[in-house]
Amino acid sequence: MKKVLILGASASQVPIIKLAKKRGFETIVISIPGDYPGLKIADKTYEVDIYDKEKVLEVAQKEQVDGVVTDQLDFPVPTVAYVTEKLGLPSIGYDCALKFTNKYLMRNECTKLNINNPKYNKASILSEAKEKCLDIGFPLIIKPTDSAGSRGISVIRNIKELEDKFEHSIAFSTESCVILEKYIPGKEYVVGGFASNYKFTNLVIAERQLFDIPDIFIPRKALFTSVADNYVEEQILKTNKRLIEGFGLKFGVTHCEYIVEEKTGIIYLVECAARGAAIYISSHLIPLATGIDANSLLLDVAVGNEEEIEIRNIESNVSGYLVFTLPQGFVKDIKGLEKIKSLPNVHRVFLDSIHIGMETKVMTDKGMRMGPILIKGRTKEECENTIDQIKGLLEINVETSEGIKGIIW
Repeated sequence: MKKVLILGASASQVPIIKLAKKRGFETIVISIPGDYPGLKIADKTYEVDIYDKEKVLEVAQKEQVDGVVTDQLDFPVPTVAYVTEKLGLPSIGYDCALKFTNKYLMRNECTKLNINNPKYNKASILSEAKEKCLDIGFPLIIKPTDSAGSRGISVIRNIKELEDKFEHSIAFSTESCVILEKYIPGKEYVVGGFASNYKFTNLVIAERQLFDIPDIFIPRKALFTSVADNYVEEQILKTNKRLIEGFGLKFGVTHCEYIVEEKTGIIYLVECAARGAAIYISSHLIPLATGIDANSLLLDVAVGNEEEIEIRNIESNVSGYLVFTLPQGFVKDIKGLEKIKSLPNVHRVFLDSIHIGMETKVMTDKGMRMGPILIKGRTKEECENTIDQIKGLLEINVETSEGIKGIIW
């Protein structure tokens, strides 16, 4: 029985832990202490911070693991690469991992590849940020160089807003640094794929719908297909393949985000990751749309079962997610939950954490979204009809300071 070390035990890691067990691997999970569901299903666990590369390396050496993986979490990617590189296991390499996790290095690599970047720079102190902002021009985006989940991201329209938001943003950076980027208005797209032996295959693409909340860049819905619907999507897929292969990713699941500028149609990279995406995109939605189990491929390469995988016979279905937020207050009642679970095109509903009496807060990052509700279908129209049904059936009332309010879709 081969041993696989999995970094992270949150709900997003549960699918790959279960998959590894189903595939017959012994699962060893590393996580900080806490009530994380992955700790309850792993064969063996260690209470270690996934940021601590040397301690994770000690565990890997002690257990003599055959491979190390993570999924749907950005923070462990450099640790996975460091440990596997040190042990001579299948690895993407530490330097490559940093290209996918440090937003400033990521921008620099795109520049080398002639992939469009918004005008950008970095800063570690407020006075430096003020100088860089004047060079870039307002409005712009401020975000930590090495964080994830939309934490610490804000629109900056003037120096006063920079002064107000700088400390909040830099607090989410482990290297105490922010990146400043020219704000580009336009449609957002996401692309998921798989690399094997430095060759890359696009698997899914989706236009991403955001919450209609000022200065909050948080997705609320996306429908994934394995083929491009139009010329713009075709160009995004070509750019994505050039980017992943240009970054030198040896293997693994990828998730990249792009924005198409409204006025010019120019495609800009938002950011890219050498791991599966949250909201169960890699574990559930890619297989539903394509028939390709990307995480299973990842496990095979990571433990040395396969050196190169050729992806064929990609199916053409549609899958997607729907999430929502709630106004600040306390949940008063919940209706229609069982009805939406029984809809034929609803694949999974992740709403068990919502309960009557639950306190709700204003959403500030992706981790505060409610859901997801995963859907599947043969066409986008079929999936959109299912989404309309869900919105008509599910009712959650929240008692707020301004009276009873409902779901914010």
